[in-house]
Amino acid sequence: MVNRITESFTAAMPTEEEARTLRIGAGVPVLRYTRRHIADTGGIVEVAHPIVRRADTTVVDFESTPAATAR
Repeated sequence: MVNRITESFTAAMPTEEEARTLRIGAGVPVLRYTRRHIADTGGIVEVAHPIVRRADTTVVDFESTPAATAR
């Protein structure tokens, strides 16, 4: 059972293949991210790598819920 998802982000200029695939110029930066689904045993269940988006039009939102503290 997946109980954790991690994501890593990097920004850079596109490779020729990325620019061609995304139909963008070589001067438009891209955002690359890797998403990992991790099981409760600690094993990686699934990896999506790399997911590539235009960095100039991509918004990344994060939301977190603080863990309950023991009393």
